[in-house]
Amino acid sequence: MLRSTIIALGLLAAGMGSASAQPAAADGKTLFATKSCVACHGRGGAKAIQTYPELAGQDAKYLLEQMTAIAEGTRLSGPDARGYPRTQGMKDIMHLVNPAERQAIAEYLSKEPAPKVRPLDPPIDEARMAAGREAYQKGGCQTCHGADGLKPLPTYPIIGGMKRDYLVLQLTEVRDGIRQNGKVKTMLPFAKKLDDAKIAAIADYLSQIDRAAK
Repeated sequence: MLRSTIIALGLLAAGMGSASAQPAAADGKTLFATKSCVACHGRGGAKAIQTYPELAGQDAKYLLEQMTAIAEGTRLSGPDARGYPRTQGMKDIMHLVNPAERQAIAEYLSKEPAPKVRPLDPPIDEARMAAGREAYQKGGCQTCHGADGLKPLPTYPIIGGMKRDYLVLQLTEVRDGIRQNGKVKTMLPFAKKLDDAKIAAIADYLSQIDRAAK
């Protein structure tokens, strides 16, 4: 009896030890800060540098898809003599972020407050906003991205309130066949009809949409 009790206690202790040794659940906020994401996308994903996208408040499934595409090399951006430096820089650090951690980061960012509108310099007037809205609607953009780019179809990105220069870059690279991952093929027939002037007008308009109105 004493021997069996000792064995049982030993097994219980071993089980408790194994449980305590299990890794803690991934914390998206901590991962975002420690895996280099914050360096380009800013605190909380809402203060991105240069022409990098602000990710706060974005759809979680879309974010996860894009991280995976960049890690796998299927999403490319910024071609020049060095290759595709914009996405290559992120791909180079993706080995630090496993699939479960990507999921945690995406969930964290999707719940963060959307960034504030960045006023353009010089500011655009109502006529320019109207021209951009017209180009957006006639271009068929609202079919997938919704009114004002705020209510997209599931797993499509929210594009209202995104940075102007980032929007210009992405529209141009989709139109020119540089970006081909995910659902981009469904966008290509629409994007091919956009010249640089229409892309600029759409980007001006969308960049000044207040995402808090979503």
